Amino acid sequence: MTMQRGMNMQSRAILAVLVIVITIQFLEHKHLLENSFSNSNEIEESPVSRDVLNSLGIPRGEARALPSIRVDDDNRDHGIYGGKGDKKHLGGFTDYDGAGVSPAVWSSMISDIGVHSLLDVGCGKGVSSRWFLEHGVDVLCAEGSHDAVEQSFLPPERIVEHDYSQGPWWPQKTYDAVWSVEFLEHVSRQYQYNYISTFRKAALIFVTSSTWGGWHHVEVHPHEWWVRKFESFGFKYDDDLTNVMKNHAKGERGTGEGPNGESFSAQHIFMSLKVFINPAVASLPEHAHLFPRNGCFERYGEKGEFAVTRPCTKENETPLPKELEPLEISPEMHERWLQAIRDRLQPEEANEKKE
Repeated sequence: MTMQRGMNMQSRAILAVLVIVITIQFLEHKHLLENSFSNSNEIEESPVSRDVLNSLGIPRGEARALPSIRVDDDNRDHGIYGGKGDKKHLGGFTDYDGAGVSPAVWSSMISDIGVHSLLDVGCGKGVSSRWFLEHGVDVLCAEGSHDAVEQSFLPPERIVEHDYSQGPWWPQKTYDAVWSVEFLEHVSRQYQYNYISTFRKAALIFVTSSTWGGWHHVEVHPHEWWVRKFESFGFKYDDDLTNVMKNHAKGERGTGEGPNGESFSAQHIFMSLKVFINPAVASLPEHAHLFPRNGCFERYGEKGEFAVTRPCTKENETPLPKELEPLEISPEMHERWLQAIRDRLQPEEANEKKE
């Protein structure tokens, strides 16, 4: 018995040593992986890294922005595009591109989808970003062109100057949505993962893709190609939501008056918009306000339609907290946006009015 007890103790000791050795080897291997795959822009004050065990996960921390490298391009003809002093892959923006403007779509994003915060990736001078900002949305604009940043319609604290050919960037917190119009086709495929890292910090992704030529259009592909690409990154294409947004843009075409005095076009949006859901972010509690809808039964619908619902306000019903409701927007907010853009598009006229 004594000999058997001794052998059991010896076996347990050997097993314990093996567990310790295996654990040490695992931790060393994990450390090597993290060093191999961690973001090269890591900074001590705000540690960042990709999740090496889940490539579809949300990037941790905040990546350092990498501004573009300035060049002497005095002899380059930019045509209608900005980008003076930028490298040739940047600067594909104009003063105002009405084809990417759709207040009808933006209003629906706030009122129907419940967007409270938004990342505008490739925002140019910030025409779209400024609309959302004026409507109470927490906005952050990412732009690679220094020329565009210098002419931005946004306050400096709302802009991140980052060139995706230099490396990845993502913000500290997650956002309800990414808005990225006329951007994808400008970024070469070897740098695609750099902006996908940004998109991973948003619950919803609204993107367009060009089907024709233009300034540094190096990734021109059909709709299906982009859908397959984005779904391979773990994003889920929402065909219904895409078509709803496209119809809003189509309905707005040729109506209203933009800050340039012309009616809204929204061509980029109704032709090539794609809406994706990022489940990793959309599932977080802080984004529970997305897809708001009254939930208390009012009456049966007519002709096969779904039941009519209402806010839960009766005594025996649990009301929703304010933070789960959509932001309230008004025509005055839209007018402020119009005026803010007009003042910069036509500075001489704006100054005359002030005098």
